[in-house]
Amino acid sequence: MKKIIVLALASVAFVSFSACKKSKKTEEETLSPTDNSSLKKDVLSDVASNVIYGTYNDMAAKANNLYAGCVNFSNTSNATNLATAQQAWKDVRSAWEQSEGFLFGPVSVDNIDPRIDTWPVDFQRLDSVLATSNVFTATYVDGLEESLKGFHPIEYLLFGNGGNKTAAQFTTKEKEFLIALADNVKTLCNNAKNAWSTTQTGNYTSEYVNAGNGGIYPTQRAAYEETIDAMAGICDEVANGKIAEPFNAEDASLEESPFAQNSLADFTNNIKSVQNVYLGKYIVDGRGLEDLIKANNIAMDGAIKTKISAAITSLNNITVPFGTAIQTSGGQRTQVQNAINAINDLKTYLQGDVKTYVQTITNAQ
Repeated sequence: MKKIIVLALASVAFVSFSACKKSKKTEEETLSPTDNSSLKKDVLSDVASNVIYGTYNDMAAKANNLYAGCVNFSNTSNATNLATAQQAWKDVRSAWEQSEGFLFGPVSVDNIDPRIDTWPVDFQRLDSVLATSNVFTATYVDGLEESLKGFHPIEYLLFGNGGNKTAAQFTTKEKEFLIALADNVKTLCNNAKNAWSTTQTGNYTSEYVNAGNGGIYPTQRAAYEETIDAMAGICDEVANGKIAEPFNAEDASLEESPFAQNSLADFTNNIKSVQNVYLGKYIVDGRGLEDLIKANNIAMDGAIKTKISAAITSLNNITVPFGTAIQTSGGQRTQVQNAINAINDLKTYLQGDVKTYVQTITNAQ
């Protein structure tokens, strides 16, 4: 996700890892070089189909629901329909945050990330847009600067500054803009899904799975490197950007997803995206990096799982809204610092020991 700098101005259950997995090989068996070569392609295939495409497919469906919910609320503006639209925002937001462990490919090349998830929201500019006589369409929204579109302006409109907006407080222009914003997000989410769909010509899944066969990735190892870099990258963004920047400044205006008080859920879903890639599972279970690493280095597999669990648990230990925790002396600030440390520990291990080891076992294939 993209963060912008402005001058002014989150209970998730502990996720346990199963000691057993769907691998056709037991932990005691040693894979032959032929099996290992097949496994490396199988991992890329399942990560692409089950995790990446699976996440985007779910996200697109939930974005469609968000758009429908905003239209329904605009037509019948009552508390029930507002709550439905707000929940639809949280649902698609969850899927998007679980995609941030693989921010490569079309979502990066086609600038879907900054167009859908730039923050913080520029309130004054947003209010100035609402004050115009422009007709709000998805095309109009697409032409706006990044800070005026995507998830966070929708969040601001749906929940309000303070998170307690009522249905009666919406103006006609706000409802029109809300629909156009949701329509634009729906398009971007479906674009991300289609880019990885094997039914589409030139889909990115084929490039990723067939790394080393003359496409975007010169070697199979290059695909693995990009995957691990993305996993480590979101850990760095969560620990040292999303959490540390508002924490160090004790400034809640720098918080991500503050209006819905969704920040801690965002952070946790980001770490779950790392977990999903590692396990090869989003909704459908398959082979992930776990299977390749466990087949060659059981100790490293255990260490990765321990560090992922520690990162998620550390976020779960923050028991008040994030914006409150960073401004509360004592225990909650300590828990926030513990989360920064645990996520950075995972990041360091991924970008160091894990990446080096995977480079070794994938060689130049």
